[in-house]
Amino acid sequence: MTDLRARAGLRLGRGLWLVPPWMAPALVLCAVVLIPWIALLFLTLPRHYTANHWPLAWGGFDVGLGIALASTGIQVARRSPYAEVTAAITGTLLCCDAWFDVLTSRGTSDVLQALASALLIELPIAITCFWVARNIAQAVETVRPFLIASGFTIARNKLVPPPGADQPTPSASPMSSPPGPRT
Repeated sequence: MTDLRARAGLRLGRGLWLVPPWMAPALVLCAVVLIPWIALLFLTLPRHYTANHWPLAWGGFDVGLGIALASTGIQVARRSPYAEVTAAITGTLLCCDAWFDVLTSRGTSDVLQALASALLIELPIAITCFWVARNIAQAVETVRPFLIASGFTIARNKLVPPPGADQPTPSASPMSSPPGPRT
């Protein structure tokens, strides 16, 4: 069984990789750079702050969340492999929404309402989105060896059928079957 995964590290793929090999180190570098920035924010931001454009910030976030939910629904309905990505994004946005709803609530009633919304709506949908993303990823991993065995390759980050696969076979052509009795 052939594995399409490249060895860890940077190497030239000549278009034979699904994700550029420099992507992982770049993302890890971004995460490392973010650590001191987060520490600086915790140390320097005021404990209480009145935000300008508060309705626009939350409304804009919810518009983005709505687009993510709709995109995931459409991709799942189309049975698109991109549903893995949109489901992961949507799940992440839902977790962020729950987190900030709870932490920015004031008063017992608002906190309880935010907790109920997080526990009964946002987090269950997020878990479902992550489940969808995981299942699609597992399906792709399951089918990969069969595609390789059938002669499929990857060129310029696209799945390429084996030579002649795009040509209809004689047995599949409706014109090639022997004529039957006419009624």
